[in-house]
Amino acid sequence: MYFETEHLYTRRFEVEDLEDFHEMQSNNNVMKYIIGRGKTKTENSNELLEIINSYSENNTDRLILAISEINDEIRTLIGACAVAKSENGEFEVGYRFSERYWGKGYGSEILKGLLKFCLNDLAIDKVISIVEKKNIYSVKILENSPMQFIREYEEEDTNNIVRLYRLEKSV
Repeated sequence: MYFETEHLYTRRFEVEDLEDFHEMQSNNNVMKYIIGRGKTKTENSNELLEIINSYSENNTDRLILAISEINDEIRTLIGACAVAKSENGEFEVGYRFSERYWGKGYGSEILKGLLKFCLNDLAIDKVISIVEKKNIYSVKILENSPMQFIREYEEEDTNNIVRLYRLEKSV
């Protein structure tokens, strides 16, 4: 386990997560603002193996974690969260959940835990999050978080309007 919140905990992905991972990643609604479509079983299988293999690489630029509910002894995968170093050296946080877990407040809960994990456990001084403006539920979560809205801009590669949020560790 990496960190936990009131209802959730994070852990490493396992091969046994493939069916739940595929359910989440193949859902067009879940992936709408990520790549615009659900992924195929082959894409998901390859991605899951890549994530699992990344744990042994001691890569400090990217950490992808599975999310499960604390009261679930089966360790069902309900979502994923990540911390990744961006091209300009900032650490970006993100998360997603299987659609059947939407509307439970888990987005706000995992973001709060993820920010605390980054600032305290990983000793990162500044964390960002970038979200498509049309993704109104994620925008609302960020607006209600300790992260500050920085600016809105058009992404070069997608032409989507995105919003940038940042949280800096207080000295």
